[in-house]
Amino acid sequence: MSTEQDGAARGWDGAARGRDGGRTGRVRVAVVDDHPVILDGIAAWVGAAPDEVELVGTHPGLASLRASPAHPADVVVLDLVLDDGSSPAASVAGLVEEGCAVVVISADAEPASVQRAVEAGALAYVPKVSGRDELLAAVRAAAAGESYVTPALAEVLAAGQDWRPALSPQESRALVLFGSGLLLRTVARQMGVGEATVRTYLQRARRKYAERGERIEGRIDWYEVGQRDGWAEDLDADRPEPPRPARG
Repeated sequence: MSTEQDGAARGWDGAARGRDGGRTGRVRVAVVDDHPVILDGIAAWVGAAPDEVELVGTHPGLASLRASPAHPADVVVLDLVLDDGSSPAASVAGLVEEGCAVVVISADAEPASVQRAVEAGALAYVPKVSGRDELLAAVRAAAAGESYVTPALAEVLAAGQDWRPALSPQESRALVLFGSGLLLRTVARQMGVGEATVRTYLQRARRKYAERGERIEGRIDWYEVGQRDGWAEDLDADRPEPPRPARG
């Protein structure tokens, strides 16, 4: 079977959009993962793919990817959780804005992180335990601008917004600020309320998590919940951008 016939059989036309909107003959793929063994393995899979897929770079992080002359690639296969502490959702959104389709991969991703990555524009989530064929199918779909729903992603999407409890803006803000290491009185001052009110917000948040079967006890728990479930990102997004200096 020819490449074109094979692409048609897979529901894919064998070409990706170029930077000028026209068709190109091959899908240009870059891989980002900070574990060398995983990076090399995925790169080998992509590099050995049929002629319609071209590996244009492997990178240990986003800075390396963006410094590459091959950026933006048509598709970026992105490790969902990088050791540099970057936000998965922000990373995906940035790559999409730069013109890349994104396929996220992870060995053991939290459903909340996957959900937020999809909301930010990722077209597929592929667990690292998946095989070569599933990854390449996700890459092909992403190159065509289509979502590729793996069983793992379907499970996450089926949960909808149930991946975190419904906290009020003040409850989530108290959670994040207290979890960041601030004293209770400092949190109260930043929120413009009394310490007793902050305690009430934290108690409500703790109760809502307990109703979902998760106990929050020490400050580390508050911090981890704030990061894992995206409350910290929500708080950052709500903060106004600092004014830009006027041109002299």
